[in-house]
Amino acid sequence: MADLEIENEAQNEVMAFFNEWQPTYKAMLAAMKNRFTDETIWENVGMSRTKGYAEAEAFMNQFSAQATIETAEVIVHHIASVGNAVLTERTDNFYDGEGNMTISIKLMGVFEMHGPKIVSWRDYYDTAAFQAAD
Repeated sequence: MADLEIENEAQNEVMAFFNEWQPTYKAMLAAMKNRFTDETIWENVGMSRTKGYAEAEAFMNQFSAQATIETAEVIVHHIASVGNAVLTERTDNFYDGEGNMTISIKLMGVFEMHGPKIVSWRDYYDTAAFQAAD
């Protein structure tokens, strides 16, 4: 991840969440399970919307089956926040078991945090990257 100056606790929690994705797809799911509540809304704008961890896990498992994900890497280019709302400009890279990149998504994300928990998470990106992975 980029060497970014962290402004507040909400930013620290978002960056910690991304760090928890390492080193495997299972670690990424564990991070989501740990930080989601039953009420967490995760929206991939224009593509999907989930509520709670179980729905998010089902979406990720479907995505993983299409894109063959074994590991993930998050590169945060910029981060900004006001209160508990954190904006991230980032690239999410996903790799298969042999280390080959299967998909790379450049996006903007908005996280609304309550301490270490994610209240809502919205990602905005060009969905063509997902369509190319099909």
